[in-house]
Parts: sequence; structure tokens; C-alpha cells
Amino acid sequence: MTEVQKLQLEILIKLDEVCHRHQLRYYLAYGSCLGSVRHQGFIPWDHDIDVLMPIEDAKKLSRYQTEFGKRYFVRSRETDCSFGSIGMHVVDRSAELYVKKGNKILEKTNPYIDVYPYYDCPRTKAGLVFKVWHSHLYKILVSGVPQNHGIISKAAAGMVLLFFRKKNRERDIRRLEEGLSYKRKSDSICDYFGEDVSLCSAITYDKNWFSKPKKMLFEGLYFDGPTEPDKYLTKRYGNYMTLPPVHERNSEVRYELIKNGVNQ
Repeated sequence: MTEVQKLQLEILIKLDEVCHRHQLRYYLAYGSCLGSVRHQGFIPWDHDIDVLMPIEDAKKLSRYQTEFGKRYFVRSRETDCSFGSIGMHVVDRSAELYVKKGNKILEKTNPYIDVYPYYDCPRTKAGLVFKVWHSHLYKILVSGVPQNHGIISKAAAGMVLLFFRKKNRERDIRRLEEGLSYKRKSDSICDYFGEDVSLCSAITYDKNWFSKPKKMLFEGLYFDGPTEPDKYLTKRYGNYMTLPPVHERNSEVRYELIKNGVNQ
């Protein structure tokens, strides 16, 4: 493990502790779930930890801020008005790092892990499409015009923002947050995040795959993962046990820990 990965693992340990104390569900997800199954830890060329939480539990997480101590901070729109994301971070405030691409510094930040909420889905395709549109509008109002999704996406987002007055932005965001929740009987869930969400569709998962968490080995410790990790990973990645080609294994973005003003 790199020093940054060690700090992220420590954040996950703290999150696991707080969630179990208060019966909050979380699941290793995305590359972290894949890494647990295929590598029993971090994917060697990966640099972060991702977890999924049911939206109702994710909303409760910041209530227990004091239990994370002074070192860790649950960052969300509720706890930091400058946070432009519809997800959450659990941040380690004791360290700083550079996020770099090549020799260019993209940002200076703290180590953190991503916490993504997931939602119950409508049972019809039309209902899901409506929720997907809802999620895109929500992301635009929260995060602004996307910078890395092409000219068409930027233009469309800019036009959308013209219809929502800035002084009413927070009210509109709250309404969209409430609208994303589906309170009827549901057989599936969706996280409305990532590259798998297109203009009119998103990957959904059987709700039973995320019922009772399954203990999964990650860097010598056990954490909560999907009830059916094989089904989840197969639907998301296909033949997930096959390693990608060598030229695809190195991320363009890398993290460099800063110690006493010196990159490590």
C-alpha cells in the first residue's frame, strides 16, 4: 500500500466503527468491491475507496460527526456549503495531498473516501427514466456546468441553469433531493452516479443484492460488502476477474502526500 492508501484505509476503519455502532448500512462498491474480490485489497493501480449507503442512512451519517473525532470530517452539502457534490466524503484533516496529472497539480486536498447514496427505483422503465432526468438536473444545480463531459453537455447544462433563479437554487435542490426518493414498493436500487448513467438510463441492481452485508477481506481486515458481490460485480463490470490490458492499468491521475511542505 502507498501512504495515501494507508490513510484511506484508516478512514474506512473509522467509518465501519461508527456505522456498526449506530446500525447504519454501508457496502464496499465499485473498484473497492472489485479490489476486495480480485486482490483482497486495493486494486494495485487504483487510488481511492468507494462505498455505497442507502440514502436514509447516508443522511444520518453527519449526525455522528463528534464520534469521528477531530481528525475526520463528514463532508456533505449539509456540513460544508461550498461542497459541490451530490455524494459525500469522509475526510482525514490530519494530512494533505496533491492530485496530479503528469506534472500538473490539479488540486490540493485532504485524503478522503467517497460515500455514494443509493435509492430505491421505480418498477417501470418510464419511471426510471424520469428519475434519471431528475438526477441530472439535481447534479447540475448542485455542481454547476460539467467541465469534462463535452461541449454539448456543457451547453445543455448552461441552458438548464437559465431556468432556475439563483436565489431559489437551494429550494429547488431540496425539492429535487426529495423527488429522487422513491417510497413505493421497489425491487431494485440505483445510485445515479458514474459513467453508467446516461441521459435516459442507469444500471439498476436487485435490491436483494444489498440486504444483509457480507464480510469481505480488504487489506487484511474485514468490511461490509454487497450481499451478492459476484452478481453486483458481474452486472457492473462483466468478466471482472480478468485483468485489464497492461496499458490500461496506470491511472493518469495520481495522489502525492505532502509532509512538511515536501511531496512524498
